[in-house]
Amino acid sequence: MSNVKLLRLATGEDVIARVEEDDQGVNLNKAFVIIPQQSAPGQPIQLMMSLYNAFGKSDTVTVSKDKVVFITDPKEDILKSYQKNTSSILTSPGLITETKLPKLD
Repeated sequence: MSNVKLLRLATGEDVIARVEEDDQGVNLNKAFVIIPQQSAPGQPIQLMMSLYNAFGKSDTVTVSKDKVVFITDPKEDILKSYQKNTSSILTSPGLITETKLPKLD
């Protein structure tokens, strides 16, 4: 899985995806937003992934280059979790569900 990158968008979202750049912008394939969550005060923060384009027809979205703050390589544990979970998206008639949502440390 080459070209997997972590992006910070101008909206403040952190997105992990397969990335390609062209004249139209930055193409994100199988993009997930990384969401920090804390189950209770004092508990460690866990990172969850949610589909970035959950309601679109395509696995690819294009983001304008001026909306990207930075692009970097993800930490190894985040990359492994992304690789493990990108193939676990199930599609059934009219319903998209995410299975095995990752917990990242």
